Amino acid sequence: MSDQDVLEPPESVAADERGLFGRLHRSTVWRSMFRHPQQDTPRGRALQGFSNFFLHVYPVKVPRRVLRNRYSWRLGFIAAVLFAILLVTGLYLMFVYTPSVGSAYGDMQRLKTGVGFGQLVRNVHRWSAHLMVLVVFLHMVRVFYAGAYKHPREFNWVLGLWLLLLTLGFSFTGYLLPWDQLAYWAVTVGTNLVQYVPLIGGQVQNLLIGGDQIGQSTLLRFYALHVAVLPSLLVLVLGVHIWRVRKDGFAVRRSHVGAFEEEASARPAAAAAAHAAPESYGGRVRLLGVVDRESVTAEARPVDDTVFTWPHLVVRHVVVALGVLATVLGLGVAFAAPLRGLANPNLTPEPAKAPWYFAGLQELLSRFDPLVAGILIPAGAVLAFIVLPYIDRNPATEARNRKVAITLFSILLAAAVVLTVVGTFFRGPGWKWIPPWDHWYVEL
Repeated sequence: MSDQDVLEPPESVAADERGLFGRLHRSTVWRSMFRHPQQDTPRGRALQGFSNFFLHVYPVKVPRRVLRNRYSWRLGFIAAVLFAILLVTGLYLMFVYTPSVGSAYGDMQRLKTGVGFGQLVRNVHRWSAHLMVLVVFLHMVRVFYAGAYKHPREFNWVLGLWLLLLTLGFSFTGYLLPWDQLAYWAVTVGTNLVQYVPLIGGQVQNLLIGGDQIGQSTLLRFYALHVAVLPSLLVLVLGVHIWRVRKDGFAVRRSHVGAFEEEASARPAAAAAAHAAPESYGGRVRLLGVVDRESVTAEARPVDDTVFTWPHLVVRHVVVALGVLATVLGLGVAFAAPLRGLANPNLTPEPAKAPWYFAGLQELLSRFDPLVAGILIPAGAVLAFIVLPYIDRNPATEARNRKVAITLFSILLAAAVVLTVVGTFFRGPGWKWIPPWDHWYVEL
């Protein structure tokens, strides 16, 4: 059998199908949508990757190590799946929601009894939002520890930081939409932080709130940001982020073959000499003699450690996507999204907490000056992470060769986690220390 037969079998193989599926695959409708038959050959899989829209998002082949769960824990893909779930459930909720202070709370109540699967969809939407914030953050942490932010992935690291900030804004703007006491006062605490921004804090706060206090203008602006502006920006940045992953390559140490070869200088000197030989002889190469093949020491051909994306990586992603969907459905069934009393500007609940992903910042504000805790520290941290890949000149990616960077980052990560846990679970009325086993003051 020739190599051509292996790469592309005869048409009779694909045309030999029988039954309903065979007629369907040979129909004009099917061929208009899928131009290439599903051939279980290297060429067939490559053609599917080039021609299929969904598979075209992936590279045709990936390093075998990418298939391992421990390589990335699929965190980036999980975040994309959660975002897709948010889009679908959000569209469903938009049909029954009116961004008005007179009807928003009533629409939330109507979801419980007057809309098919309304409460379940809201529960799934809320849990997906919480999990997306957590997963995007964990993805950033994993990328740092793996050293995957270094050349040539510097700009993609910056895009990832913007995705984290957009995700936080996405969740924060949606927090107000139920228009209950929990949402109203959580957003009040969050927007009050903006006024501490030097020079432009007051203007930005007025732009978000649209008045002296949170009201109809605030609800309408948060709604527009939540359903149009931020999702559009997130889709745009996410698309560029995924594209750059393909162009920059996977963060896998490989020193040999194909398109994944990182350094042209790593090629054997003999290969370079072979390319230069024709120029030395005016473009001509002469065969000077024939020698016994055993007397020639040839370099072993490197083994290609890549595998086709279809079906290896795609099947794993389908399984992960189904697992994510089952998880958020389970959480939606087990834990209902809270809905407290109607928002009342004259009745302050105790404690008035920001959303859990801003609880660490609120805890920091209780200990330091607002300008330092609310602006300088978080802005400095974001700026430091943006410039990190450009100032980190250490080419090593292994943790044992990056002890200083790993130690500093771990200290910052531990401080952020401790502040968030304390602010979320251990603070009660008057922001006093109250352990959660004494009284539960947590609203997720």
